[in-house]
Amino acid sequence: MSYHIRPKWEDADLTDDYIFNRVMTDHDICLEVLRRILPHLHIEEIEFPNAQQEITIAPDAHAVRFDIYTTDINGNHYDIEMQVVDEHNIAKRIRYYQTASTIESYEKGRTYDHVDDSYVIFFYNFDPFGLGLQRYTLHKHIDNIPEKIIDDGQTDILFNITSIKHNVDQKMQTFLDIIAKRDVDEHDEFVVKLKKRLEHIKHNRKWRAEYMRLSIYEMDQQRRLEEATIKGHKEGLQQGIEEGIEQGVKQENALGIKRLISSLRDLNIAQDTIMKELKKQYALTDEQAAKYLIDAKE
Repeated sequence: MSYHIRPKWEDADLTDDYIFNRVMTDHDICLEVLRRILPHLHIEEIEFPNAQQEITIAPDAHAVRFDIYTTDINGNHYDIEMQVVDEHNIAKRIRYYQTASTIESYEKGRTYDHVDDSYVIFFYNFDPFGLGLQRYTLHKHIDNIPEKIIDDGQTDILFNITSIKHNVDQKMQTFLDIIAKRDVDEHDEFVVKLKKRLEHIKHNRKWRAEYMRLSIYEMDQQRRLEEATIKGHKEGLQQGIEEGIEQGVKQENALGIKRLISSLRDLNIAQDTIMKELKKQYALTDEQAAKYLIDAKE
């Protein structure tokens, strides 16, 4: 596991998950962001956004900690994540988050056709699939008929913050530009509200202290990880050296044994006598000595 080294508090922006979470726990901002991502849903209202909500699928399963989690008045579930570091596990990570979110959608006693829809939304500070898109929307489909989408109520939406293609509508583009710190219309009501929220967060002493503690903890974890990696490399190197020496000794012994057998045979020494000499000089068992004698004939 790798840890993202956080910037100083003064330099932290929306790409930092801590700042992102603090911004998105503002009810009105979260609602507006979801409306911009999914305008066709006409979302009227959402529950108060919950930051770092943890869901455990099973007692012995890996727990999921959502950055931002909420539901709307129609029962749709939303998980919103900020991802800066590419850990090369995007597809399976999304699958697990979607599984956890979907399980939350199943209420006891309700039939499958009444299960709430689930949306997992990721903002990436890199191109998640390297295909050059600004927005990736994922659904299941039939392999033989790719255009046939399976309506199972699950939707995954991935945004490439770094893209400058502008393939999304202007409202969504504005939010992506804010995250990427590109120029935006300073008079836009949403921009004004978001910047005020950021300013409020930066002046909150409690959150600043919490951010500092988190940064120190993660740096300590990173240090421990690096030390463990270096130790592992050293141990592996030492083991390799020891194994190399052992292998070299075995090869040298094997060469010496073959030479001894050849010399004794040239002197017409009896097989039994050669066996005894091998066992004596090289501490071999009967089976080992016999094998060397057989190999030496080949």
